[in-house]
Amino acid sequence: MAKSLFPQEMLSSASGDMSPDAIATKLSYFELQLHNLHWGTKSYAEHQALGGLYDAVFDFKDDIIEKIMGYSGTRAKIGNVGQLKEYSPGASTQVVGELITFAKQLQNYGASNNMPDIENVAQALSGTAAKTKYLLTLS
Repeated sequence: MAKSLFPQEMLSSASGDMSPDAIATKLSYFELQLHNLHWGTKSYAEHQALGGLYDAVFDFKDDIIEKIMGYSGTRAKIGNVGQLKEYSPGASTQVVGELITFAKQLQNYGASNNMPDIENVAQALSGTAAKTKYLLTLS
């Protein structure tokens, strides 16, 4: 398995810490990492696919965090997202795969915390990422 694109400090809690702050930070990291890869590619198809996904992650992030705050009655804040990785071949597919994995963790978080719409939104995020994974095969 390839080394994760997540900064090490986020990786240590990548599966375990699903607090509102950790979710906000991880979604922000995905958005920024996807944007950075979008700028770094020289493939038009990859550029377009990543552009659509980082826009979607931005929208999902706001929707997810506001719903979690409503369900839980707590406020969330974005922590340090760490250093972004530079573009390299295969990095786009890897980050999209990690986003799909995170969406599943988010779906499980919603299920275990009685937040049914978080489950739904996480499934939609996973589907959007899966479509992008396909689109990346066209570059």
